[in-house]
Amino acid sequence: MATAPPPASRRTAPGPKGGLLWGNLHAFQADATGFLMETASRYGDISRMRFGPFRAYLLNSPEYIHHVLAKNASNYDKKTRSVAQIKETCGDSLLSANKPAWQRQRRLIQPVFQPKYLETILPAIDVELDLMLDRWRQCEREGRPVNIVAEMLHLMIRAAAKMLFSSSVDARRIEDALAIILDDTWRRLQAPVDPSFISPHFHRRSFKRAKAEIDSVILAILRERRDSGGNQDDLLARLLTAHEAEGDMRLSDAELRDAAVTLLLAGHETTANALSWAFYLIARSAPGIAAPYSPAQIFAETLRLYPSIWIMERRAVGPDHIGGYHIERGSMMLMSPYVLHRHPHLWDRPDEFDPGRFHDDGSDKGAKGRYIPFGIGKHKCVGLHMANMVAHRVIQSVTQLFQLKLCDGQTITAEPGITLQHKHPLLVTLTAH
Repeated sequence: MATAPPPASRRTAPGPKGGLLWGNLHAFQADATGFLMETASRYGDISRMRFGPFRAYLLNSPEYIHHVLAKNASNYDKKTRSVAQIKETCGDSLLSANKPAWQRQRRLIQPVFQPKYLETILPAIDVELDLMLDRWRQCEREGRPVNIVAEMLHLMIRAAAKMLFSSSVDARRIEDALAIILDDTWRRLQAPVDPSFISPHFHRRSFKRAKAEIDSVILAILRERRDSGGNQDDLLARLLTAHEAEGDMRLSDAELRDAAVTLLLAGHETTANALSWAFYLIARSAPGIAAPYSPAQIFAETLRLYPSIWIMERRAVGPDHIGGYHIERGSMMLMSPYVLHRHPHLWDRPDEFDPGRFHDDGSDKGAKGRYIPFGIGKHKCVGLHMANMVAHRVIQSVTQLFQLKLCDGQTITAEPGITLQHKHPLLVTLTAH
């Protein structure tokens, strides 16, 4: 006689077994996006896995992701290994804070990113963009290729500094420090054991030096601004005067530092990566691919295929049930825009570059919740308007002036880390229109 199935709320989700000691950790380390794509394909929209002592669930359904990030968000927090490691660089910022610290920072910082205000800082972006385009014209005349990855990083660091601080910075200092910080943070996240988990004193010297370099840039600008009492109308000025109606909730110096570091690093890094992928997709396509579409459509489709924030993590504060399966207290919930955006039941020809999937303004033509490059719910990225505004400006300016073509003999590989990066340089040749 057949045994009755267990109650729906106690059923265990299926998933890959993995090794006895570290579970699925080695498969994830070897090819993170490939492992998650295969897991979702084989086991469905909710799958159970293990990374050493940590139990995790991969959610690949708009309904399930909305449940964790919005509908039942009170049962899920950011006390995860990934956030703990990001906090080492960005402090108690919007990326890492839980309630009530997150709510306080969101209330103070969100007004800084209103679209109407952001339009006033476009001239600062145009200055840096024009300098880049002048270099590209020279490269085109001389027949020299340009490295899109390096160019986008350099452009976005300098543009971010202008938008945030109304000043220039040594872009190379920040680029070099940022590369070390991001690489080391991702290394620690994949390591089952690392001395820095015990104490920050055990961080590698290279990470400590890179963090100190970033801090020296930010803190020097903060000191100069406070001492000068200038009247600049940039993002820093608005952060310095951010307060609630009562006026008693001003950001402390530590909070200002954390906010500035987060906006400089997270804002410029994610947008630079996305722009690099956009120009890769344009350059590998047939000539004139960009002509029928708006920059918004091109950027939206780029973020579908190569979302900079390719994975998100939350911790289950208490038990729950999702899709008829039991979720244990303390479980880690993984949600990957990279995997969701390639779901064959949600997207037609999911691996193809087709900007026509989106409306002229970049909005999704399909079902709500299947497209989440900036997250969803209350934690939706506060900088999404700025990222879109900057990206549209850059894509439009470049495609109006040049036709891009990939140089031969390159290996183009997406490298998942803290963000979805290019593993190698991206060289393109330019032809003036």
